[in-house]
Amino acid sequence: MHSEDAIVGNQPPLRRRARVGDPADSAPDPAADPFADLYERESESDTPRRKRRVWLWVVLAIVVLLLVVGAIAGVLAIQFLGEVKTARSALEKAKSGIATLSSQFGSADQAQLQSTADAITANVAVAAETVDGPLWDIAAQVPFVGQNVDAVQRVTRAVDVLVVRALPPGMQFMSTVDLDKLTVEGGGINLEPFRQVQGSIPEISGAFSEAEALVAPIDTAALLPEVGEPIAGILDVIEGAAPALAVADKYLPTLLNIAGSGGTKTYLLVFQNNAEIRATGGNPASSMIVTMTDGKLGYADQATSATFYEAGTQGNEYISLPGETTKIYLPTLTRHSQDYNFTPDFPTTAQLFQAIFADTTGAQFDGVISIDPVVLSNMLSVAGPLTLGTGEQMTAENAVKMLLSDSYEIYPDGASSDAFFTDTAKRVFDHLTSSSWDPLKMLDALKLSAEEQRVYLAFTDPAAQALATEFGVDGALPADNAAQTQVGIYLNDSSVGKLEYHLSSRVTATCDANARTITTTMDLHNGITDDIKSEYTLGWRNDNYGLPRTTMMLDVLYFAPPGAHITSTDPARGQVAGWERNGVEKGNTALSKTVFVPKDETVSVSYTVALPQGDLGPLNLRHTPTANATPVTIDASCDALFPPSADGTPASAG
Repeated sequence: MHSEDAIVGNQPPLRRRARVGDPADSAPDPAADPFADLYERESESDTPRRKRRVWLWVVLAIVVLLLVVGAIAGVLAIQFLGEVKTARSALEKAKSGIATLSSQFGSADQAQLQSTADAITANVAVAAETVDGPLWDIAAQVPFVGQNVDAVQRVTRAVDVLVVRALPPGMQFMSTVDLDKLTVEGGGINLEPFRQVQGSIPEISGAFSEAEALVAPIDTAALLPEVGEPIAGILDVIEGAAPALAVADKYLPTLLNIAGSGGTKTYLLVFQNNAEIRATGGNPASSMIVTMTDGKLGYADQATSATFYEAGTQGNEYISLPGETTKIYLPTLTRHSQDYNFTPDFPTTAQLFQAIFADTTGAQFDGVISIDPVVLSNMLSVAGPLTLGTGEQMTAENAVKMLLSDSYEIYPDGASSDAFFTDTAKRVFDHLTSSSWDPLKMLDALKLSAEEQRVYLAFTDPAAQALATEFGVDGALPADNAAQTQVGIYLNDSSVGKLEYHLSSRVTATCDANARTITTTMDLHNGITDDIKSEYTLGWRNDNYGLPRTTMMLDVLYFAPPGAHITSTDPARGQVAGWERNGVEKGNTALSKTVFVPKDETVSVSYTVALPQGDLGPLNLRHTPTANATPVTIDASCDALFPPSADGTPASAG
């Protein structure tokens, strides 16, 4: 082998240039290979050093680009953090301003109030403008932290809406109203400020509705605690105020009309005596006719149990009820005024009262209002104690016992006890209408009473009655289950005494979602003491059944909602076979069974209802209010059957 051949043989083969017409070695088709031109450049002129230099510049360019982007991101992050601090500072100043504004009402002049309001508006505007910046929109899309940024944006915008739309008319109202001077001399409420603000309520309500829509998508459970906790407080205010303002917007003209803004209104005020229990409270032995003229209460007349006895126990029936309804009760329901509230349907009770007064005196009422001594006690907690004709002090703490128990020991016969009630009712009325009290605290006392099912209203004006229904104080049996699914367990005294002052009760409900049933149980305890001697208190009818006069004889009413039916009761049979009754009232199926509750014993009664198919409204578990508070427990098993109420309260919360 020649040396030249050896040398040549050790060299790498040279790339051949393609010859024209050589299909095997033709150059790549540019249409088929987009890198064809690179092959040509690489053939002779490009060297490995050249290729390394190109890629080095590419890498350097990428690094520089990343550094630039990182620097920009850092600058933007710093800018965003600065904007966060700006928004936070502005909102904190606004919050402080709101606290100042609240403390200034009633003490500062209009100029001071306006200056504080202007500062609040300016600070909120700064915060709102800040969170509307592009960096906030970008940050809101970042995983994990984005929902927190979005929540802050939404809440800030909502606060801005409230400050811009609701604060000015709210300022106008508060500047003209001194809450400490809403009461007027001689009793009542000054309606003028409410008439002045009437035109602003729609704007305030609209602002809260808009704010509510802005914050609706926020899920506080998904937020960081540092963000979620302060936001939750704002959401509570917005979500709580919006529905209330919507109701005020809808019903303020009606409320003013009820209060006599457009002319005098006349109402029958009925006092239910829980010592002789009835479905909606107790024996309506005492009543009072009152008037409302431009917010001022007036005293027209008072009817005692003697008046009712004379007019309402002659066996006269002033209105008739359907036979399927009267089958549920003793026949005295429509023939004895003291039994008009055997039914849990308060509109029927009001209708019976309207009819007897129209027939006997010609009186026509704009409404019938029912309260009990516990309501008076709650009102005295605000208005303060009063002095009775006997010189004794009646207070919030002793009012119920004094009216429902002590009075029968001091005045053991009906005539003297009636005289005591007549005098006491008049004194309580005068005290409430002449003393100075906080109207907002009085509203709270009445709200508590209504929640305990102790206040019922029935109006002749449809708009006023719609308001009573909206507030849940109409005491009506519903015709369907759309707005609510009403289940009720009620009590009527059959011993003819005043034993039930000593009655305490507890109500519980459990559900079987698969079977679509609800079981309601009421525990009844007779706590009468040995010192009770009044013949008026002890059961008058008990001797006929061989019972001690301290034993309570109670007709228990079980009511099922429309479309439902009662599948079982416990006990299955009542203790007086002849008093087993059943019927239908306004589409609500009902049973009545009598049970005996001896002294110092507890008796449990229960019933199970099979609910109709289809959607059900929120559960409304009604019961008869006693002289004592009645704890109500609805088991969580009912949540699967009944949706939350309008305020979001689940069925298990009552």
